[in-house]
Amino acid sequence: MIRYPVPWDLVFGLTPHIAQKSRRDVDDFSAQAVARMLPAPAYQGLEHIPADGRFLLIANHYQREGLWILHSASAVTQAVRQVVGPGNPPVHWVVTANWPPIKLGPWTIPSPGDILLPKVAHALHCFPVSFAKHNPGFTATSIRRLLKAAPTLTRPIGLFPEGVAGAAGQLTKPLPGVDRLIAHLGKIGLPALPCAISETDRLIVRFGPLVPAAELVRSTQSAELVMARVGDLLTGR
Repeated sequence: MIRYPVPWDLVFGLTPHIAQKSRRDVDDFSAQAVARMLPAPAYQGLEHIPADGRFLLIANHYQREGLWILHSASAVTQAVRQVVGPGNPPVHWVVTANWPPIKLGPWTIPSPGDILLPKVAHALHCFPVSFAKHNPGFTATSIRRLLKAAPTLTRPIGLFPEGVAGAAGQLTKPLPGVDRLIAHLGKIGLPALPCAISETDRLIVRFGPLVPAAELVRSTQSAELVMARVGDLLTGR
């Protein structure tokens, strides 16, 4: 199985942006990450990507030993960039920390990720949410900011509904609350673009037909609805 080296120089290169509260060029960041992925990712179904950039991108959380979610997200970002054209960022990702809170007997210590997450997210034009159920107040504030910004965004909002529980080769249930978020974004007219990430002899990123905004709003399980379409793409339906 192919192992993709972590681009630590790009990751640590975020340090001055974090310190200065500035923004990194995500197009350049993701392009450099993808350029190091050998063999290069293969893209399918690019014709399904709306050129106006006004949509919600839903993908499976594809990560395994030797392939970090940064690789998958960068590959998807560059696929979108091919269609929507230059701009920064090509995708506004919703991100969460990979580390849960630390338990020491009766004490709970906040995850280091909760401290770094908002800073890294700002540098990469992302919307941060905390590890599941750990800091609901912070997550609620971030989601409100996302919903306020969404009507004027000209680039897609990217979401991995499974969160950090998702792994390569399997689909897990979407995180609680993702249904409501997708439905809210549907109410402002954003359709959902299913994106399936898989592997053969290389990483494969495959896009399917849009799920109309009205369908997202009508569904009581909008996350499951779109993830089912992702599953269809994974099985070749």
